[in-house]
Amino acid sequence: MSKTSFIFIASSAALLSACSDHAAKPAETAARTVLVSRVGEGVEAGDRVIGTVRSVRMDVVSAEQGGRVVALLADVGDRVVAGQILARLDPSAQALRAEAADAERARAAVIAAERGRNAERVRQLAADGTASPADLDAALAEVNSARAALRAAEAQARIAQRDRSLTVLRAPASGVIAARPAQLSAVLAPGAPVFEIESGSERRISAPLAASVAARVKPGQQVHFRAGETTGEARLVGLSARESGAGGREATFAITAGNPAPGAVVELLLPGRSGIAGTQVPQAAILEARDGSRKVLVVTRENKLRGVPVRLVSLAGPNALVEGPLKTGEVVVAAGGEFLAPGEAVRPVFAIR
Repeated sequence: MSKTSFIFIASSAALLSACSDHAAKPAETAARTVLVSRVGEGVEAGDRVIGTVRSVRMDVVSAEQGGRVVALLADVGDRVVAGQILARLDPSAQALRAEAADAERARAAVIAAERGRNAERVRQLAADGTASPADLDAALAEVNSARAALRAAEAQARIAQRDRSLTVLRAPASGVIAARPAQLSAVLAPGAPVFEIESGSERRISAPLAASVAARVKPGQQVHFRAGETTGEARLVGLSARESGAGGREATFAITAGNPAPGAVVELLLPGRSGIAGTQVPQAAILEARDGSRKVLVVTRENKLRGVPVRLVSLAGPNALVEGPLKTGEVVVAAGGEFLAPGEAVRPVFAIR
């Protein structure tokens, strides 16, 4: 090998070594991007209670006289106006009673007219001296009796007509049909409900609270609720003055957001106590080892990871209440910590909430 060739090969090797060192150096110092979150103040897991939605004003349409349902002209969810016909009952019996009452009224009218004419004749005879005053008094008494019977018959006819009109059920107020307990062809007892109309827009939630929970909440407190797939908010407006058998109270919440139907069953999430021992971190930030111990990865000021042992106290939605040497405001790895190790350099990015 010539001297020139040796120098060329040595120079090439040195250049390749320099390039290799230059490429390896950034790989050693590159920091991983991690999703982080700040440690929050300790908050106890909220209580979940079950409540029922009630309308502040509810009008009931009932079958005052009872009878068989022959037509239902509205259903749950329909909007109705005052006076609108909602249902019809079989009017056969009421029609027969009204016909009998009309006949009795006509008979009483004929008798009253005949007694009146007879009293007039007796009056003329008494004026001529042919009839005695006693005869006139008896004729006038019969007139008064016949007229009283006529008034009674007329009242019975009006009652029969009213009963007949009650076979047509109308909306007492404008609103939305909240319930329809009656069924077509069913025979209803007098007073049986046929429709329930929500005639007011304001709705409230009634929920029983345990004594420990009732002692913690305060009127005016906002809570979240869930009704099926929908959510909303409500404000505590009061607690019952009388305790239940278990020492609890009945709570009333005014709905401020959301539109659950009257009668719907909802789940209320009451806030827990704040400022209690411990701190709050995302559930995904807690790493569990094979021996059951738990830790979180804290990001130091130098953007290095430091493992901190913690003890899980309770869960509250996406967060967890833990005990350990953590301080409120410290930065922890919010997700993906199982792929990281203490001492590793990272580039923190805060999660968007």
